[in-house]
Amino acid sequence: MKLSLLRHGESVGGRIYRGNQDDPLTEKGWQQMLDASQNQSWNLIVTSPLLRCQSFAQYLHQQLQSPLEIVDNFSELGFGDWQSQSSTQIGQDLVDAFKLSPIENKPPNAEDLYDFQHRVLNAFKIITAKNSKSVLIIAHAGVIRVIKSYLLNLPIEKMFTIEVLSASCEEFEI
Repeated sequence: MKLSLLRHGESVGGRIYRGNQDDPLTEKGWQQMLDASQNQSWNLIVTSPLLRCQSFAQYLHQQLQSPLEIVDNFSELGFGDWQSQSSTQIGQDLVDAFKLSPIENKPPNAEDLYDFQHRVLNAFKIITAKNSKSVLIIAHAGVIRVIKSYLLNLPIEKMFTIEVLSASCEEFEI
């Protein structure tokens, strides 16, 4: 199976810890995703329910006439008290500590990283069990990091060492 992981493009509100806050894409974000998916097709499109992913997935579904599944478990990690805040507002030292050791330094009231991993991988395994020839998952940096950690056999505690740029699309054979 060809698996493509596409992160959403730039979102309204700038670079913040957005988490499960439901912000739409900017015009630039739409263009980034159009560029990333140009001249490609998939047998199945799967998306997070959040607007910054789902709106583009709906567009691709209509353009390609590929089946579309909206998967609640592909929503982004809930960042608790950090949601809607930038690294500067939070404090770079706290952000760096979190990325280095996300279990011990999680944001106050944030979703547990192991719970997040569990919900994402449960959904991922259901999708990959469908044996589609090619699947596109449109999701968030955290969701993509969990899936890539699983595919690359990396411990979840190291997920923030994986860079996932806006509108990046990576392919895997699984």
